[in-house]
Amino acid sequence: MRRSEAVVALGLACSSGALAADLVIPTANQPQPATSSPTWSVVGSLAPTYTDNALFTPGDRRGDFYLEPDVSLRLDGRLAPDLSYRLYARTLFDAFATVTDANEGSVRFGGRLTKSLSDWRVTVGLENRNEFEGVYRNCLFTAEDVSTSVARDVVVGNTTFTPTVLLTYRFADVAEVRRYRLDLLVPFEVGLTPVWSIVSTPMIELFWFTDGLNNGRQDQIYSAALGVKYKISKNVSLTTNAHYEQRTSNVPLRHYTDFEIGPKLDFAF
Repeated sequence: MRRSEAVVALGLACSSGALAADLVIPTANQPQPATSSPTWSVVGSLAPTYTDNALFTPGDRRGDFYLEPDVSLRLDGRLAPDLSYRLYARTLFDAFATVTDANEGSVRFGGRLTKSLSDWRVTVGLENRNEFEGVYRNCLFTAEDVSTSVARDVVVGNTTFTPTVLLTYRFADVAEVRRYRLDLLVPFEVGLTPVWSIVSTPMIELFWFTDGLNNGRQDQIYSAALGVKYKISKNVSLTTNAHYEQRTSNVPLRHYTDFEIGPKLDFAF
């Protein structure tokens, strides 16, 4: 959660969820059946991480370790050779060792449709989420995120680039977190051997808040992640990752920088 957004509204620290790339449903570059029986899967990650700015503040910087379990139950299917869907339920939280004021949790339900257009994938999605202070302790707000994204895979030698553009608007019961968000990112993976690769995600996130005390606020987050990935099996991989981000804003108190490092175990069954 921490890597996507930090919004401070009414004195409450609130975070959105996954990287924008998660909104894109990959499709194989091969003939697809007209329709297919839906398939269930459990997808997730476990990431023990060190951050040098647990509270995302410009001055009161506190380093700490936190644990982030992230698990989704997914139902995927195909309505046509070039049209796929996903329904999902997802839960994740950040639990800090000492700076417990930074603890947060999220529960989400959503659906997506992806249309293949030549080499591009166009996705529209709707997600309902409840964001919590602490590990599912107090609900900060309930929101519906409406999103659309465009992405494709570009293979150059042993490197796969996935340029992605994502636009989201958030409706919420707390006015201060309603906003437009534009994500621009180019994740890429460099294959070194059948099991080893280098992965990176340069990313720009732009926010325009529309209501409440945050009306008129504009934030920009610039970030980059770099890691070494080891494929343990077909369904499990381990990535050692370093991540840096910087936020600027027309509200000076919202400026911050953050550096994180740690391993992440990804799985899909």
